[in-house]
Amino acid sequence: MRRSIVGLAAAALIALGVAACQRPATEPPAHAASALPLIEGLDRPVSFEADVKPVLDNRCVVCHACYDAPCQLLLSSHDGAVRGATKKPVYDSSRLVAVPPTRMFVDEQSTEGWRKREFFSVLEPDALLLRMLALGKAHPFAAGKRLPDSVGLDIDRELTCAEGDEFGDYARKHPLGGMPYGTAPLSDEELGVLAAWVAQGAPGPAATPASPAVEAQVEIWEAFLNGESLKERVVARYLYEHWFVADLYFENVPDSPFLRVVRSRTPPGQAIDEIATVRPYDDPGANFWYRLEPQRSSTVHKTHIVYALGPKRLARLRDLFLAPNWQATRLPSYAPEEASNPFVSFAEIPPRARYQYMLDDAQYFVMTFIRGPVCRGQIAVDVIEDHFFVSFLDPDHDLSVTDPRYLEKTKTFLSLPAANRGVFLPGEVYLDYTRKQHRYLAARDGFYGAADPKRRGPGLDAIWDGDGSNPNALLTVFRNFDNATVVRGYLGAIPKTAWVMDYPIFERIYYDLVAGFDIYGNVTHQVATRLYMDHLRMQSENLFLSFLPAADREAIRASWYVGATRQLDYYFADELHGLDRGTQIRFSGKDPKAQLLDMIASRSPAVAGPPDLLNRCPELPCVRKEATAEERAVEPALERLAAVKGAWVARMPEVSFLRVRVDATGSRALVYALVHNVAHENVAFMFGENERRIPADDTLTLVRGHFGSYPNFFFEVDAANASQFVDELQAIGSDPDFERFVDRYGVRRTDPRFWATSDWLRQDLLRSKPIEAGIYDLDRFENL
Repeated sequence: MRRSIVGLAAAALIALGVAACQRPATEPPAHAASALPLIEGLDRPVSFEADVKPVLDNRCVVCHACYDAPCQLLLSSHDGAVRGATKKPVYDSSRLVAVPPTRMFVDEQSTEGWRKREFFSVLEPDALLLRMLALGKAHPFAAGKRLPDSVGLDIDRELTCAEGDEFGDYARKHPLGGMPYGTAPLSDEELGVLAAWVAQGAPGPAATPASPAVEAQVEIWEAFLNGESLKERVVARYLYEHWFVADLYFENVPDSPFLRVVRSRTPPGQAIDEIATVRPYDDPGANFWYRLEPQRSSTVHKTHIVYALGPKRLARLRDLFLAPNWQATRLPSYAPEEASNPFVSFAEIPPRARYQYMLDDAQYFVMTFIRGPVCRGQIAVDVIEDHFFVSFLDPDHDLSVTDPRYLEKTKTFLSLPAANRGVFLPGEVYLDYTRKQHRYLAARDGFYGAADPKRRGPGLDAIWDGDGSNPNALLTVFRNFDNATVVRGYLGAIPKTAWVMDYPIFERIYYDLVAGFDIYGNVTHQVATRLYMDHLRMQSENLFLSFLPAADREAIRASWYVGATRQLDYYFADELHGLDRGTQIRFSGKDPKAQLLDMIASRSPAVAGPPDLLNRCPELPCVRKEATAEERAVEPALERLAAVKGAWVARMPEVSFLRVRVDATGSRALVYALVHNVAHENVAFMFGENERRIPADDTLTLVRGHFGSYPNFFFEVDAANASQFVDELQAIGSDPDFERFVDRYGVRRTDPRFWATSDWLRQDLLRSKPIEAGIYDLDRFENL
């Protein structure tokens, strides 16, 4: 009986889609939901949380979340499904005028408000959601085969976003454009659940009151953020501007919800009435309170940047910001020219407190501008190399922290592009900030020269060691074409470049790419943001170079900028300074860069973590002491992949997940990520990236466990065949070779195993990293 009922629901969907394909485009479609039967076994109304949400999360949210959801259809919450879709894109590189933002739960609070903003329903009156699913069910793809070339997967492809009676015309022109787009179909049971849900009027989740433990923590933290003294108010604003993208949680509360900090017109104890502003430092008006609001959407990995709150955190913040003997004399202005420059607006907060606060959770802050809610942008992230290591200048050696005159003299040179609000042309902004960077670095060189009259240069102790215990001291950044990932520790082989950030660099990157960036802004704002980041990258690289022998610095830097050494930034704004100063670090051998990175990583095992023997094995094979028996069986074979440059690596997707089955059913498996690091002559230009590619220098980093937010492909192999998998991958010499390899080991979008593999990986991530886990984005999954 169950099979027949579910089958009827699916059949109704198929019939609905076929009828829509055949019906003239001008004929109004029938009301879809009213004729669909309920799924068998539910003698009660369909539960959104128990029945519908799992289907949406596992099959729809994987593409329909964040700003780049097709047609802005966000299915990560009931409110998003009710809001529906729009023809207006968020990403528009040619936009001359900024557009009003359309952030879910922020910019409108009612369905009527979204309709006025040209969002249309996908649930009624004709259940467009079901029609798209029916179209997909009626036109399945060949199982396990590549998709036809007519099924475009480029994230910048033109979208139709058909509404109402436009669907018939869409279905005729795009018969393979049903949902889920370009993948294996949903099961009859999943289709039946969604059909039953729509038939019952698409009910939402029941309200769930917060637990007493959560309410108690909210009360504590809202009281802290809304302190009455001027000093407390200034500190609260600084914290808010650094937390507004965070998924906050209470580390001492089991099953704590994730929360976001907002500015509300209402005080604690009343319902939150959020004040919607484009940037966190825009003027909220006369009276407002900082409030903690539970997240109402499913947790999506690409936007899930966690930050823990608890008693230790509260004590630390009080110690950093409120205990020191400083006085606040005024509230920072909300005028853009001041509010966008934290060195002006928060000048009264001791720089040591601000810098140490960021260092304490450096991975979080780097993650906000490396990952974050801005979900795509090749031009935005091609400002960085595909793989590099990050360290930080020790606060006791950072003159912006130790010398009060430093920021007072240089703060006007540290202004950021957001102050201009996209008014000036990119060229004007570029020249203005290029001059400012030149003047800033000259002033910086003067301060550091005066502090080092004997020209000895820095020692190893000038690089922050995490105070001997904080693993945030060493980070690795991976750029994966149009997105990026940051992890703790030095992961992978010795990279081409490395960064050292001081406080002015660290804070400016945050205010340039996070606090001051408007995804809805015009092209001038977005280009200016990108060009300014060029300065910050080069200054981070140059600070790293200052620890190397002076005689080697220029040649090493030139090798990072092949074809770009005559660029204005390179030889004028961000030129190497301090070449007359040496280094107190003793080097031996021909590769001081690698030696310095090894010395940094070797100072403290508690900070650096265990050595990365998968990618930096001195002599194959390497075996970790803590490796499990299963890992010892497969990792000696996998280690061989990390020693390759060019060859087959250039054919690999940006990020592939390898599931190594260790039992017959596949329920127990090891997970590895194969990360393709693309080599470039330089990353100094916004356009023409392919012209600067060096495929022969591409490398692969092997990551134990889960990695990134956007898996581009799945591979599966039995543990017993791991060595054969490596042998066959290394033997690839042509496109046909690679296609045969994918046929043997790959799980394509159309594979019947595709959804089961995706589900297993999500559950494995939840098991291994329950706090950091979120739904992966499959929109970039490749058609190999």
